[in-house]
Amino acid sequence: MKMRWKVWGLALVCMLPLQAGEEEAIRRIYAHLFVHDPRSAVKEAEKFLKTYPASKELRLAYLQALAEKGDETAVLEQWSQGKEELQKDRHALEILAWGVLKKGDLSNQLNIHLSALIGAGLTRDVRAVPMLVDALRGTNALLRLIAVRFSGRYGDGPLQEELKRLLKEEKVWFVRLEVIRAIGQLRITSLRELLKEMIADRQTLLEEKAEAIIALVQMYDGVRKEDLHALLTSNRAGLRQLGCELVSHFDLHAHAQDLMPLLQDSSPDVRTHALHTLGLLRAKVDNKLLGLLMKDSSPMVAITACYVAALQGMEEGIQDLGKWMEDIHPRWRMLAAATLSSCGKKGTSLALEKMESSDDPFVKMNLALGLIGQRVEVPKAMGVIYEFLEKEKDLLMWDESRQGRILSPSQLSHIEQIPNYPKVIDQMVRLDLLNILCILQHPKAQEAVKGYVKNESWGITGAAVAVLLEEGDEGAMAVISSLLKDEDPQIRVQAAFILAMMGSDPDAVKVFQEAYPKMPRDIKIQILEAIGHVGNLESIPFLIDILSEPFQLLRVVAASAMIQCLYH
Repeated sequence: MKMRWKVWGLALVCMLPLQAGEEEAIRRIYAHLFVHDPRSAVKEAEKFLKTYPASKELRLAYLQALAEKGDETAVLEQWSQGKEELQKDRHALEILAWGVLKKGDLSNQLNIHLSALIGAGLTRDVRAVPMLVDALRGTNALLRLIAVRFSGRYGDGPLQEELKRLLKEEKVWFVRLEVIRAIGQLRITSLRELLKEMIADRQTLLEEKAEAIIALVQMYDGVRKEDLHALLTSNRAGLRQLGCELVSHFDLHAHAQDLMPLLQDSSPDVRTHALHTLGLLRAKVDNKLLGLLMKDSSPMVAITACYVAALQGMEEGIQDLGKWMEDIHPRWRMLAAATLSSCGKKGTSLALEKMESSDDPFVKMNLALGLIGQRVEVPKAMGVIYEFLEKEKDLLMWDESRQGRILSPSQLSHIEQIPNYPKVIDQMVRLDLLNILCILQHPKAQEAVKGYVKNESWGITGAAVAVLLEEGDEGAMAVISSLLKDEDPQIRVQAAFILAMMGSDPDAVKVFQEAYPKMPRDIKIQILEAIGHVGNLESIPFLIDILSEPFQLLRVVAASAMIQCLYH
């Protein structure tokens, strides 16, 4: 027995230098990587692999060094040698995907660079931060837009510093709007005064002013009485609007009386904000004053005054909204319809009457949506929605208003950096409307969804997904899921796109993998982006095979999808 222990002890002692040597080798490789010297790390790894060829940890360190060096070909070659073992290792999969993404981040081609940035950003991994910082400093507006959107989710110090810089220097309006949103989301309070200056500046665009007000409201945990008084009595209209927003946001009923002087403010925007806030607080406004405001020269003020009057039980408020729905300007007709819908039961009789008699399809639709929200005459309202979807061929959009979302004809301009931007928004709006029919079980809902899927061309770009899309509701998703088994392959693929983008349905992945080999390259890219959006781990073997494709863009999009599957 003593002899056996001696043999084991001797074997252990002999193994110690070997183990220590291997650990030292791995430590040295990562030390080179820590100081951003991947070339030396690769040389060290190649030298030590000759001594320890069976070491998995050393091979992973070698893969990491090759990836940091940007040698994508060598990474894939090393991967193929140990594929069976490595594809079961999450760390190895991350190394492989990050290697491809970092190489894509160096590309001069926008679509490759963009796919790499989105893939990295979706990980919420610290390795994405340098890529986001570089994009924020770049010359391409779309890359800056995507990087700003992700920066609002990360909040790391270097990203916050770049957002501060962009607030002062950014010239492209839709990027500036996203910068303001991100600053509010991260509550960067050091920029509070600068945002106030933007609100007070008459040259600030209305959209930017609105976003700045929202961002500032997000930064307040509360508001001191003297600060609120200073805002409400400021000589800058934008700051008076901010004061109204704070009263509304914090539900400050005790300060409702402080808003009364603003009902006679020189700025129609301030009068509108004050009226709407008083309506939300259900604060009593003098009937005579409301009567004057309902005749205001500003349609926005007049319609908002009708809303407050209706809440207070003044029949004139409802009657005047009915007149506004006959106005010559479509914008005011739609706003009046949406406002009537927000008046609750007081407006249902007129809403039903106008829904049936109006010649304006958008007035009818906004009233129908309001009646459905109140569960009044639902079958009639659903009939209006179904007929509208069948007949209306113009592009649609949701117009965000203080009265809620207003369905309106699209007024969006094409954005060069996001292909088919107005069409993408139109598709999302129509899906929202179809979803209502599905949830309420309209008898022709499935027929409507099938017709929509067949006639629309889906396959939205990764940029649009990163910026625009949200999860869908279960109603339409259930109907669209049934189309994955349709005999028409086009319907199957289009349904899979919708489910992947809106519902993250794993069943869509099977349809994509079947269709992928037969598709042109642009559709292959969209399929890979959709697979990434679903984020199913079972997709990884399929995506690994795509990394051997000869086209870098396909490899980058596949790596992006892998990362999303791993981090989902």
